[in-house]
Amino acid sequence: MAIFEKKLFLLFLGVLTTALSYSQVKKITGKVTGPDQTPLEGVTVTVKGTSIATTTVNDGSFIIEVPGTAKVLVFSFAGMETQEAALSGNVPLAVQLKNKDGQLDDIVVIGYGTQKRKDLTGSIATLSSKAYKDQPVLNASSALQGRVAGVSVTNNSGAPGGEVKIRIRGANSVNASNDPLYVVDGVALSSTGLADINVNDIASMEILKDASATAVYGSRGANGVVIITTRSGATGAAKIEYNGFMSFNKPMKTYDLMDAVTYAKTANLTAGADVFPSPDSYAGKTTDWQSLLFASSVTQSHQLSVNGGTENAKYYVSGFYINQEGLLTNSNQKRFGVRSNIDLKLTRRLSFGINVYAARINSHNNGDIGSKGNPVTSALTWAPTEDVYDSPGEYNRYGISPIWSNPYMIIKERVGNNFSNVGIFNGKLKYNITDWLTLNINAGLDMNMSKYAFLNNEWISPGNNASGQSSSESYTFQNSNILTFHKAFGNHDLTATALMESTSSNYSSFSASGSGLASLSNGYYNLGLNTAQAISSGYSNWALLSYMGRIAYSYNDKYLLTATMRRDGSSKFQGDNKWSNFPSFSAGWKLSNEKFIEELGIFSNLKLRAGWGITGNQAVGPYSTLGLLAATTYSYGTTTLSPAYTLGNPATPDVKWETSKQLNVGLDLGFFNNRLNVSADYYNKNTSDLLLFTRIANYDGGGSYLKNIGKVNNRGWELMIDANPVAGKNFNWNAAVSFSFNQNKVVSLGADSMLERSWVGAGLITNSIQVVKVGQPLGAFYLIPWEGVYQSDKGIYKAGDAMYRDVDGNGSVGFEDRVITASATPKMQWGFNNNFTYKNFELNIFVQGSHGNKIFNATYAATAIPTSDVKFINLADAANYWTASNTSSTWANPGSTNKSWVESTQFLQDGSYVRLKNVSLSYQVSKDILKLASAKIYVSAQNIATLTKYKGFDPEATSTSASSDTDAGIDLGAYPSPKTITVGLQVRF
Repeated sequence: MAIFEKKLFLLFLGVLTTALSYSQVKKITGKVTGPDQTPLEGVTVTVKGTSIATTTVNDGSFIIEVPGTAKVLVFSFAGMETQEAALSGNVPLAVQLKNKDGQLDDIVVIGYGTQKRKDLTGSIATLSSKAYKDQPVLNASSALQGRVAGVSVTNNSGAPGGEVKIRIRGANSVNASNDPLYVVDGVALSSTGLADINVNDIASMEILKDASATAVYGSRGANGVVIITTRSGATGAAKIEYNGFMSFNKPMKTYDLMDAVTYAKTANLTAGADVFPSPDSYAGKTTDWQSLLFASSVTQSHQLSVNGGTENAKYYVSGFYINQEGLLTNSNQKRFGVRSNIDLKLTRRLSFGINVYAARINSHNNGDIGSKGNPVTSALTWAPTEDVYDSPGEYNRYGISPIWSNPYMIIKERVGNNFSNVGIFNGKLKYNITDWLTLNINAGLDMNMSKYAFLNNEWISPGNNASGQSSSESYTFQNSNILTFHKAFGNHDLTATALMESTSSNYSSFSASGSGLASLSNGYYNLGLNTAQAISSGYSNWALLSYMGRIAYSYNDKYLLTATMRRDGSSKFQGDNKWSNFPSFSAGWKLSNEKFIEELGIFSNLKLRAGWGITGNQAVGPYSTLGLLAATTYSYGTTTLSPAYTLGNPATPDVKWETSKQLNVGLDLGFFNNRLNVSADYYNKNTSDLLLFTRIANYDGGGSYLKNIGKVNNRGWELMIDANPVAGKNFNWNAAVSFSFNQNKVVSLGADSMLERSWVGAGLITNSIQVVKVGQPLGAFYLIPWEGVYQSDKGIYKAGDAMYRDVDGNGSVGFEDRVITASATPKMQWGFNNNFTYKNFELNIFVQGSHGNKIFNATYAATAIPTSDVKFINLADAANYWTASNTSSTWANPGSTNKSWVESTQFLQDGSYVRLKNVSLSYQVSKDILKLASAKIYVSAQNIATLTKYKGFDPEATSTSASSDTDAGIDLGAYPSPKTITVGLQVRF
């Protein structure tokens, strides 16, 4: 019994000792750096054998509380080798992680799967969220601008939520969309757009540029693909993060306009009469319309997120709120939404995930208002002699010039609201059938429910108040079933992928509006109060069924081959043309793994890539190939109009998708253990069977019909350099520079050699100023050549008249003298991003540029020469007009009786620019100081300086749609982007 009691006592003592050791908690600190001693943020630090974990902060430091029995910490980071470190008392740890094969084992999302970066054979670029982490980025397009070679990003409108044009390796199509395909967590977007996504939820973006990479998306891959991966949970305790900033915005520049006295004197000269009997009486009475319309504004952004989990259940949940005031008075946008990404490991072989994103977007008066009488153009042309009000509360509705309404009245009194509910929902099931065979099932929905409402009061619509509402719903369903085989045996590594995917999209709309509104008290909510009413509705549906097979093979880690075949069937086309095949092939040679290259001791990476493939574009209306009736009205011999129908566009059953064939050759180089990486690509892309609406001769009934006609070529070079020039213990410098050179050319238009485009600003601009012409790039300008000012009388022209070239030699100047004069398409774009770190400080300097394009500045023209819309000029520079004693001026005498042409090269200006896009300085406050959290504070400036010859507000802003490349580069009151100062805060708990 005594022996038993003794054993029982010893057992109790052992259990007690173990329990006490576990109850003793130690605080371990340390710092993690990379191979170049750069501090690493986001490294997962785990107590070996437990779920206790934390992550490193900006300066690479960490603090973790561990049980007294803990012996080892495990450090893991993407692209780095997992490393263990033994604990020795409370001594701070210094851990330096090593690259996996020179950082080339990073996993890249390639579409329906992943691949090691070192094994890529196509042209794929990756943009991590770390590239813009300390910048007040409101949308993903801003993050892409200037940071990825081959990707052109232009902010067409500076309005809150304004249009952005994104092009990957140029524009291919004349009529169909040239927008890239956006894929979010496996869901290819159709109902929602890139601007609808919360940029703070994005972990990385992969940009697929060449056909060998994009062919896996077949008929939707011709314009490139942007694959977005959102943030996910990580093993460990819950980590809470707050990101917020406040920006203060103001115009980048303003026009230099005449004061009231100069304006009155010039107006008298123009009119040849005393329009203003006493011009000097306006001294000190100038109305600055620009300052009334452009106001300093504030933007605020807030995001709160939490992530964590165990090996079997990981989560990421976030919520955001953005309130962006517009640069123009009385315009703004508010956005708020939530995201929840959940990943569950149900069994050893089965896992399940669900991603849910929902957002609300409320916009007020932020539509692109690029038309001749919009407030921006009016603010520059309205007479500075005019007052805002005739009497208190009574606007001065119409001034002496122009014919347009008081711009301040319009911008203050208009009511135009957009409301959108957007969502992306994605469920994914993964089953590991064996260790080498995996089935992924992905079901997704993206949706957009929008409403627009307007109210025109007495000031907007005198004597005829009006209101209206319109709504639309768009839903796109996608089901992807992916079977992946992967096996390595000896020197062989083979991955095979098979896909069956179905996509269905439907769209419906409804609109009701009216005029003669009896009362404004109900706003736009009671449309029945309109005396005259109109309603309309619409519906469309399209579907896509796809099959795809891909093989990726590697031999001896030197020779790489990828082959893909996708077959798509689209409801947009008829008969045999519903289906088409999209093959691609690419190969790579990892020269750095060859012994004769290794012996040189120069390259840490050297790989040659080449690929060819076919992709398509089916971005036309769902019923474009059907013969449809057109709605109209007819009296049927009575005085009452009744619904009727006429023949519409004829059926075109032979129409099929546009086809793009692309060749790509690339070279990847790494030096100094990959501290210097260079990637260069050459591409040649030919797009044929363009989806063009061709005119029908009037003697055949008139109208137009869809046809596959024409070819467009894009060729160019891309260069990306990523370097770590300085890697010290306290000071580091990382730099990335990208260059993109693209040459766009229309090769064929079938029987036509040139197609004139429609024009904006009818009345101010009275004929086409852009064309699509064989041998020229898209967006070609078609203008009358301007040659200065006549210095002496010549025929019907007098000294001081504007001088134009008589191209056809008929003795007069007119639209018959128009010639091709440059293009709106840039030839070269680049970006230079620099990050400097010194201890807890970090400085970012980002410069971006675009060159080789022209902009037709119709806004400038409206201020500079008399027209039927704007009788008197207002541009200060034009006040220095030609006279007998001022013959050096290039401005014609405003009193000239001969026509000055708006549609001339006089207003075609160089759109090239170099812009200091961002400068930011941040400071990391460690957890040792704050105890409960780590924090980063930063101040930054955006668009702070722009070098350009362009004379408008902003060389990026245009009045043409971001979806068009044939109508582009025209500034007619375009909404400019602001200059911004930002203060921000990031806190991690």
